[in-house]
Amino acid sequence: MSKVTPAESGRRIIRGWDGFTRKTGKNRVQGWRDVRAGRIPPPFELGPNSIAWFEDELDEWLASRPRRRYGTTSAAA
Repeated sequence: MSKVTPAESGRRIIRGWDGFTRKTGKNRVQGWRDVRAGRIPPPFELGPNSIAWFEDELDEWLASRPRRRYGTTSAAA
């Protein structure tokens, strides 16, 4: 985990696993799996027992996810 001072960066943060799960819709276990696999931006330490993510990094990750499409993708004639 990287050590960053959020106050110096001026960016909004998502605190802890509760904030992460509300923002992403993933549970804590799946979140850790994805962080370790490099699929989600890693958190940074706020203190010895707390972590956070930059909101803009999670927003970028969510925007990069493929959209689910319903219905037919081409006209079948």
